[in-house]
Amino acid sequence: MENEELKKTIKEIASSCIRCRICLPACPLYEITQASGDGGVPAGVMEGEVHRGASGILQALYHIVKWEVDDKEILTELRDVLYSCATCKNCQVICNKSSTGVKLLDAFHKAREMLVEAEVGPMPAQRKPLESLFRYGNPYGMTPQERTGWMAGLGVPFFTRPGEYECLLFVGCTAPHDPRVGEMAKAVVKLLKKAGVSFGIMEEEACCGSPARNMGDELLFEELSQKNAEKFKELAPKAVITLSPHCYHTFGGEYPREAVAGSMVWHYTQFLAELVASGKLSFKKGADLSVVYQDPCYLGRHNEIYSEPREVLKSIPGVSLEEFGRTKVNSLCCGGGGGRMWSDFSAEEERMGNIRIREGLETGAGVVVTACPFCLINLDDAVKSVGTEEKLQVKDLAGLATEHID
Repeated sequence: MENEELKKTIKEIASSCIRCRICLPACPLYEITQASGDGGVPAGVMEGEVHRGASGILQALYHIVKWEVDDKEILTELRDVLYSCATCKNCQVICNKSSTGVKLLDAFHKAREMLVEAEVGPMPAQRKPLESLFRYGNPYGMTPQERTGWMAGLGVPFFTRPGEYECLLFVGCTAPHDPRVGEMAKAVVKLLKKAGVSFGIMEEEACCGSPARNMGDELLFEELSQKNAEKFKELAPKAVITLSPHCYHTFGGEYPREAVAGSMVWHYTQFLAELVASGKLSFKKGADLSVVYQDPCYLGRHNEIYSEPREVLKSIPGVSLEEFGRTKVNSLCCGGGGGRMWSDFSAEEERMGNIRIREGLETGAGVVVTACPFCLINLDDAVKSVGTEEKLQVKDLAGLATEHID
């Protein structure tokens, strides 16, 4: 989109904000910064309103496009605040429910695209991941050969011909890179095999494009999405199963509908729930275990998938399900969305994941279960940071389920 069109769109969206600030209590960024004084919002742009948080960022954007601000220093300050948003969507949900229904995330994405065009964005730490996305098709600098290392010895077939398998398992970028998420991928494979599912994976899988869009590189997103759309058309699977909620959201909500025509897109928790309901997958009783489920933002708030993961957990004998005080649509973000996994926000006084782990302790559960690579990494790191390893573990839902395969 041309720069002037981006500015026009941002201005139109921001103009619908009545500055009621009802979104602030729902914004995890605002929660961890608590209107600290300088707030990181550009001086002179906010007319005295200075805070990090959804409405503060939106009003900063509005005044920058209204006044045609092109000062690099101010735009850089804006960038540092704008890119700290985790795109969890809580602000937008609250605004839709109780105010004017401002499309805040659309404005934030357009603003990141605008900053990339102005050569101010993305964040410095995100430049290398974007270069890797362009060169290798993933943000971690992995060659295609390195991406398949996680599946050694599993006997996972490659999907190479049209209709060769019924399902395409889309692994995503993080599982081949991070051993913890690699175990998650292995667990999903074991469960699909146990249920007799016909599936394969792409031999040279490319990123869904979500990181590129979240970092503001729309051209790279379009290139990656086109590559995947062509592959989906070539292989023609009946279903595409994703490990990551971010891949699920991107395929189902951000690709053109024809890109996945003929294929139903599933997050693996949905697919497992169907297998359990049909009797193709069942579990045996293990030791009694109390768990609490973390709703990933891009599975829950972005796509309203709340029941299926819980149905799988409830189907495991001996597992009792607790709930966070903030749960489902009100769930607290782990802090990994919106490109934050490839940024450095170490200066933040508190981390969203640390808050969430403390809330997990309050439930009395022994395990926090999630179904997202980013949640798994951030919450596992938070357990170590808070020092609660002896009281609370973090597990992926598929990993927990494999421990109880009947």
